[in-house]
Amino acid sequence: MNLKNYIFFLFSCLSFLPIFAQNFNTIEFIENKGQWDERVRYMGQVPGGAMFIHSKGYTVLQHNSQDLEELRAAMHGHIHGDESKAKGISKSIRSHAYNVEFLNANPAPIVIADKALPGFSNYFIGNDPSKWATECRTFQGITVQNLYPNIDLRYYTDEGLLKYDLIVKPGADLSKVAMRYNGVEKLEIRNKILNVKTSVGDLQELEPFTYQSTEKGRKQVPNKYVIKNNIVKFDVKDYDKRSNLIIDPTWIFTSYAGGNPAANWGFTATYGPDGSMFGGGIVQGQGFPVSTGAIQSIFAGGDWDIGVIKLSPDGSTRMYATYIGGRGIEQPHSLVVDQQGNLVIAGRTNSAEYPTTGAVGTIGPGGGYDIVVTKLNATGTALIGSKKIGGTLNDGVNISTSRARSSLQYNYGDDGRSEVIVDAAGNIYLASSTQSGSSDPAVGFPIVGGFQSTFGGGQQDGVLLKFPPDVSALTFSSFLGGSDNDAAYVLSLHPANGNIYVAGGTESGNFPGVNGTSLYSSPRGGIDGFVSIISNNGSSLIRSTYMGTSG
Repeated sequence: MNLKNYIFFLFSCLSFLPIFAQNFNTIEFIENKGQWDERVRYMGQVPGGAMFIHSKGYTVLQHNSQDLEELRAAMHGHIHGDESKAKGISKSIRSHAYNVEFLNANPAPIVIADKALPGFSNYFIGNDPSKWATECRTFQGITVQNLYPNIDLRYYTDEGLLKYDLIVKPGADLSKVAMRYNGVEKLEIRNKILNVKTSVGDLQELEPFTYQSTEKGRKQVPNKYVIKNNIVKFDVKDYDKRSNLIIDPTWIFTSYAGGNPAANWGFTATYGPDGSMFGGGIVQGQGFPVSTGAIQSIFAGGDWDIGVIKLSPDGSTRMYATYIGGRGIEQPHSLVVDQQGNLVIAGRTNSAEYPTTGAVGTIGPGGGYDIVVTKLNATGTALIGSKKIGGTLNDGVNISTSRARSSLQYNYGDDGRSEVIVDAAGNIYLASSTQSGSSDPAVGFPIVGGFQSTFGGGQQDGVLLKFPPDVSALTFSSFLGGSDNDAAYVLSLHPANGNIYVAGGTESGNFPGVNGTSLYSSPRGGIDGFVSIISNNGSSLIRSTYMGTSG
């Protein structure tokens, strides 16, 4: 590939390349169905760039890590907390690409992808449907058969590192393997490592681990790189030409090594109807292992976003993973999956840009922290529905955002307590708390047809909410509390009549629904638990009881 064609090839690839590194525990290769230059067979994202595989070699693209970080900050108005600086920042990224060509190789080798991953990518770019690409599959390994006679080439990842193996079979002439590096600033060998110098940093290919399999296991074979006129060859000593020889270099992308890996903290988990596993937590920074086609592929900013991941039933495969959040702070408090495999997330946010759906994204005036209910489709590629719900004070916050043994935080020790469940029809039920107690609808928590329309008192009340399956509106909402602090933590549905059972904590001596028929009709002492039974339509509180001891 001459330099002119190479530059054209590079820019055609750049046009469709996501610029932010995601997660590289496994580098995945996406097939080309017309979204990139026709010479590209597969593309794999690597730290701070990409690798494009073609029939006779590969192209490595690297971006300047500082430019990436500045662009990420500018896109989110988040440069050291000063949004004004974001407006004037350059949006350009310095990049460097080089091409490695296997000289005198088979012009039409067989290229086979393997270890297919679930899901696919779609590319709808521009207004010419003939250039769109759909159902592009993703793989974990690529093999180029007969690159040279009796020599195969395999690309894959191992423990987060990109590798390639040359598989030299009996009868092969290893001396024919020659790799020409086009577009590098300098190529040199340091301490047996091949160092590739570029304008945005160096890439290293570690000493080529070379071995043959014997009855006693792997036998290492001496091998070293040899460079002449930017052509790299292998100098292998004394190997058995009657059996396969494996040459196994490893790439290290030093220009973006380490990056800014996400700090993660798990909050909640659930399971799907097929036994798949879902985890939800908080994620800080880039590096969460988002999947191709994720709803949100980059960290939005603030202290942390929600991170959600779905695993196969045996835990061996990531089905999808995504960020969810805005420029503020998010927490997921509870997850539940409906019969169709759609995931419902309940939690809180103080981000104005939290992703919502519909003409009205926030139910109520909003402000401070708001409760969020977000529903993802079964593949994690689209929002079915998403709403923020709240008044102008904190909602979804148990007493305070600092954690201490005080009031209703005493035993839980946590500021975030909510639960979400679904019924057989897919309706969504949420138990949480609110501090937006004003009766003014321009300020207070939004109440829709609930059994308790006025705030009970104290700093906070519990709340109970119901939504239709698409999270398009509130079916009903209600306060649940007496004259002191209350919070709703968990809920369940009666299997026969659909009544809603809600439990939580209370400091109120006049908790609603408690009467002479209750199991415990008066406070037991200190902080009590409570259980309440509410009709499924939210119109009536059937009964409540205190639960607890004198402690």
